[in-house]
This record gives sequence, structure tokens and C-alpha cells, in this order.
Amino acid sequence: MSKPDTLDLLRQLDPAAGDDPAAAVGETTRTELLGSITASDPFRAGAQARRARGAVRRLVPVLAAAAVIAAVAVTVVRLPGDSRQEALGPALSFTTEGKFLKVRVVDPEADSARFNKEFKEHGLDIKLKLVPSSPSIVGQHTAAGFGAGSGNIKTTVYPAGCDNPPSYPCVPEFTIPVNYKGQAELYIGRAAKPGERLVQSGPIDGRGEPLQGVRYVGQTVATVLQVLEKRGYTAEYRVTVGGVSQSRKAVPPGWFVRSGSLVTTNHAILFVSSTNR
Repeated sequence: MSKPDTLDLLRQLDPAAGDDPAAAVGETTRTELLGSITASDPFRAGAQARRARGAVRRLVPVLAAAAVIAAVAVTVVRLPGDSRQEALGPALSFTTEGKFLKVRVVDPEADSARFNKEFKEHGLDIKLKLVPSSPSIVGQHTAAGFGAGSGNIKTTVYPAGCDNPPSYPCVPEFTIPVNYKGQAELYIGRAAKPGERLVQSGPIDGRGEPLQGVRYVGQTVATVLQVLEKRGYTAEYRVTVGGVSQSRKAVPPGWFVRSGSLVTTNHAILFVSSTNR
């Protein structure tokens, strides 16, 4: 623990303490205390002892606070198991409900290693992988891959209906048979790094997305593109021709936007058409 951290803790223990507890014991006090310890003159011993008791009383709060700070420092350093993972707490919660195990993600910022370790500790050969996702689905389950005999894992979100604004956030939940022996890979969204290509994207007007709060459907490309550019996004386009979606770098500004989604953290795809119907 650094000296500033120690001083902050001491001020919480004793609000009357000054900027530095050592300053509370002046040179005179130190001298008096030293004199009381080394005194040999019986005629001066009584007076010095009285002064020494005052000095000791002034030292006691400082020494006591120092002892508490030392104990706190030891507690912080010597966490149970001396493990950062244990300090962070569980990444998953496991609850048995009849013949099923309910597993919920309680720390969406945990990494795959923490998730997988906790599954293994419960005898499950399940890997939980994190995939770069757009803001509205960060922390939510996005997909699942199952091995032979593992299709009986159910993926949902908790609480029910949380994916309807303003009920965010949702907690990914997996329902697994108690005696499950299969293998599975489950996926949840994580925040993407700047410029990173996304694996999963939510609606472009979803929570935290580029057009959050904008009634964009049926608006012209020029209008929507102006909003995106002001918010720091670029765009490309998709046009459906003969039932097939085609990529376009540019389209007429008077065309209409039907939907959209992010493909990287700063680049979107707009699905457009020449008519507003």
C-alpha cells in the first residue's frame, strides 16, 4: 500500500487526523518520550513520567491506526488462495432446478478461461466463447454449437422479456440436464475493440447502436447517412436484385433505408431500396 493510500485510509479511521499522521508527533514529544525512557534522576523522574504519559497518549492513536492499516494491507495481499480469479468472484452461477441445472452469466466481462474453469469444476465439458459484438448484444448469448447428444441444452435470457427496451440488461442463461455428459460450445457477445470486425450485430437503432433513438426506416439514404456521419460512422449498402442481396459502395441519395447493422465498430451496412414500400 502506497503512502497516499495509507493516509486516505487513516483519514477514514480518524477524520481529525492531519495530512500526515507522523506530523502529529512533534520533535518535543519525541524528545520527552526518549527522555522518560532513559531518565535516571529520581527527582526528575516523576515530572518526566507525567510528560511521557502525555506523549504516549498522543502516539497511541497513530500506532493503533498504523496497526489497522498493516492488517488491511495483509488482508488485501493475502486473499484466499492468493488468486485474482477468486478476488473477482464467480463468473457463472449454478442452480439446480429439478432435473436441470440453470447456469447464468453473472460477470459478462470475464474471459473464456474463467468461464471454462467454472464449467469444468461442475463436471461439464462446455466451452463458453466470447465473440466481438455490437453494443446492444454485448453480454448476451449469440449462438451455440453442440456435439453429439448435446442438443438438449436450452439457451435463453434472464429475466424473461428483458430483450425488450427498457428492460436491459439481459443475463445469458443456459438450461442443462443435471447428468449432462456431452460437449458444447456456447457463445456470448463481448465489446469489440476499435475497428474490429463484428461476429454478431443487433439492430442499428438498438441500445448503444449508431441510430439509437432515430426513426430511420423509410428515410432517404442522404438523411440517414448525415446522421451516421455526425456520429462518427461510415456506411456501405445492400440492394436486393432478383431476390439476391448485392453489395454497393454507393447508391442514389434519394433511395430509402429499410434496415441496417454494424459490421465493425465504426462502419455500418444499410439495406436500401429505390422505392419506399
